[in-house]
Amino acid sequence: MPKSTSEARTPDHVGKTLRELRRSRRITIQQLADGLNRSTGYVSQLERGLSQPTLKDLYAACTIFGVPMSWFVDLEEKQPEAEREKDIVVRAGQRRFMLHRGARTELLTPQLDSDVEFMMSTFEPGLETELKNVPTAGAEYGYILKGRLELWVDEEKFDLLEGDSYRFNRSSTYHSRNPSKTEPTIIIWVGVYK
Repeated sequence: MPKSTSEARTPDHVGKTLRELRRSRRITIQQLADGLNRSTGYVSQLERGLSQPTLKDLYAACTIFGVPMSWFVDLEEKQPEAEREKDIVVRAGQRRFMLHRGARTELLTPQLDSDVEFMMSTFEPGLETELKNVPTAGAEYGYILKGRLELWVDEEKFDLLEGDSYRFNRSSTYHSRNPSKTEPTIIIWVGVYK
């Protein structure tokens, strides 16, 4: 008896999502396997949709990648009429997102890409990001859609207002802060990894 559409899609969708997350974070199969306390062969099978992850595996992957469990939900199953859009369009109410210490970051593309990230981040009032000093190739570009942002690049501070934009090399050290005590800051940003 053939599997139902949702049964057939689930392992493949979860595997594809794991692979996208791993590649976008530049994590090897071995590193992910170590984080999951599994073998590389098992992770490879998950990514190819040949095995179904346990709930424990999914929770561990969420912790490793910093994403909620909803990241693995196949939105296509909830919205079958959107089949033709699935690799092209992301509807406002269907964005995948990450929550981290007062910041909500939403993926603005249908899938993750290992070369480019297109995101929207909302910083709660007073939120300050951690200092990042992970030298990688590429650059980050940003646009302040709403609010204010204090941005430090290589220890130099920049005060940005709504409508301002920025660019810096990913090889720089950087962090940022929403200086407002009452208003969120919304940033549209693109990370290019080349």
